[in-house]
Amino acid sequence: MSKRREIRAAFLTSRTNARIVACALVTALAIALVPAHGIGAQLAMPSTVSGAPQATRTDVQAGIVVRPDTVTVGDPFAIVVRVRVPATALVRWPALDDTTAKIALRAPMQRRDGPSDVSGREEIAEFEVAAWDTGRVATNWPAIAVIIGADTINVPLANASVFVRSVLSADTLEHVPRPAKALFDQAVPWWQRWWLAVAVVALLAALAYALWRRRRRGAAPAIGPRIGPYAYAMHAFDRLERLALSDAGEHGRASVLAIDILRGYLSARIPITSRAQTSAELLASVGDDTRIPLTRLIQLLVQTDAVKFARRRVTPADARAMTAEARAIVEAVEEVERVRQAHAEAAARAQAARAKAAGSRKHRREPSGVA
Repeated sequence: MSKRREIRAAFLTSRTNARIVACALVTALAIALVPAHGIGAQLAMPSTVSGAPQATRTDVQAGIVVRPDTVTVGDPFAIVVRVRVPATALVRWPALDDTTAKIALRAPMQRRDGPSDVSGREEIAEFEVAAWDTGRVATNWPAIAVIIGADTINVPLANASVFVRSVLSADTLEHVPRPAKALFDQAVPWWQRWWLAVAVVALLAALAYALWRRRRRGAAPAIGPRIGPYAYAMHAFDRLERLALSDAGEHGRASVLAIDILRGYLSARIPITSRAQTSAELLASVGDDTRIPLTRLIQLLVQTDAVKFARRRVTPADARAMTAEARAIVEAVEEVERVRQAHAEAAARAQAARAKAAGSRKHRREPSGVA
């Protein structure tokens, strides 16, 4: 009975050893077939909890696959990272926003969940990237943080490499460079190109305007204050008569223009009056002047004010009469002014004669020489 037990124990022991040997052979074959950066490469990660000694965790595993493993400059390729962690662990993937890195992202990270069981779960992240240097280029990305309870394990993502081929041929002796491009034309503002022409045109325009003004000034009739108030008023009355406004039906306008000529004459002859004065102000200004026929002027101003402000209807006869009365008042004032000027000139001549005679008598009384 004991011998049977020994045989059975030996058989079980050999069977167990065979299983162990088979498992060892399968594990060695898997390690030989999978590259160091392939999916399924198990990494023992040190704990980074501050104040605690570093320890390894076999329940955190990671693998990195680069496909394809050889690209040309700027061509897109993918880096796939698989992490297996306990079911209660929290995985924090790094934020990759450095666009100047040797291997830079072309699109946001694509994360998905892998298979899971009671022993743990998997998370898979795929990065679409591109490399801009030639030769063997490796990543320098920050690590993945795996939080398990109070422990934080860092899973490194650095040193995932790809070989980047150059797009240039090996022999560049036969390359013909492109011809050099011409320099950019200097942008010159239009006013710098045309300022001389604009200045000449402006000068010619100024000369033409000056000649036109001079010719117009020379062609203007020599009337107005140069010929005296009375002559100017008579010329204005003659022009008004030639217009024949009464014959055209504009009787009120003819009478208003006649009184305006009278006002202009009075403002030139009597400095204290002006065209801007109302009828009452004009009468107050000339009330003490003996040259003015005050009664006739009052009647004429009343009639013209009724035409201007009360829209009084004026017949052709009334218009001619008012025009004639305005002209007669001007002639009457001018006649008195002439007599007054004649008396003033005579008095001035008499005074000059008396002064001359007195000077001659004084000269005769003075001695002819000095002893």
